[in-house]
Amino acid sequence: MAARKASEVRAARVARLAAYEANVTEAVRVYFDRVTRADQVRDEADLRAQRILAAGQSRAGGLDREADAAVARLRKLGEPVTEIAAMIELPVTGVRAALARASDQSTPVGDQPALVDEHMEMPAHEEPALSTA
Repeated sequence: MAARKASEVRAARVARLAAYEANVTEAVRVYFDRVTRADQVRDEADLRAQRILAAGQSRAGGLDREADAAVARLRKLGEPVTEIAAMIELPVTGVRAALARASDQSTPVGDQPALVDEHMEMPAHEEPALSTA
């Protein structure tokens, strides 16, 4: 009877130990699975963010080039650099930098894109009046 009782106690302990080890193993498995998945989610999000930033930089770069071309157009219309600076609220050095960038990226006259904003009406081109005084 004592041997049977001891055998039952041992079997119960082995069962509890097996259940405990199964719980430990499962917790470790879940940990590594979640860490791996979290890293994958972060990597995918980082890749998406890089694509979004690249697209934004590309679009912003085009807009920056158009802004520089508009500054160059003001200069070509005869506006002095200091007046352009006052009109667009940039320091004179900023206007000069925009003019330099615009000249670096200028294209032949026939290939220039129209810089008219769809919401902006452009007045007819008028030559400045010459002073006869």
